[in-house]
Amino acid sequence: MSRKEIKMSNDVNVKTIRFPVKTDEKLQSLANKSGLTKLDFFVHMVDYFYKSKKDPRDLNDELLKNAINKKTDNIIAFIRTQEGELLIPLKKESERMIGAQENIINFFNNHVIGFNEDQRKVTQLQSNNINKILELLKKQEEFQNDKKLLKNRFSELLEYYIKNREQMTMLTKQQEKDELNKHVREQLKYL
Repeated sequence: MSRKEIKMSNDVNVKTIRFPVKTDEKLQSLANKSGLTKLDFFVHMVDYFYKSKKDPRDLNDELLKNAINKKTDNIIAFIRTQEGELLIPLKKESERMIGAQENIINFFNNHVIGFNEDQRKVTQLQSNNINKILELLKKQEEFQNDKKLLKNRFSELLEYYIKNREQMTMLTKQQEKDELNKHVREQLKYL
């Protein structure tokens, strides 16, 4: 007997299980992969099934996990396909539209706002010209009024002269004639 077997036989907590050689080979292979002894691997395996409350005969847990993974992979593949077919072109189209809108805004800012500024200047210039025209029309009206006034005053002066001249006779002194002429000339200066 080996030391280990002697130790196990002395240990009251040690139990033995008999299983086929083929199963022992599988157990040894699994233990080697895990870096454990067969006994340690067996203890961990029992703890795993005890804590997880899984039935070791039920392979459906693993199949379910594989099915879930497969479905998840299918969903991810579908999402990537949709992303490639819909989202990326949609994003590119959105970026293209945003670029076009920026071009429109830039065109608007450069041309329309500039045109509006030009129109504002033209409107201001027209307003100034209209004001000047109104001033000229006002002056022209004043000149017309002055002209009418001048005509009226001249007409009055002429009437005065004619009236006084008709009253004069051949006997009227030259001095009175000269005074009338002088008076009319002075009045003409004030027109």
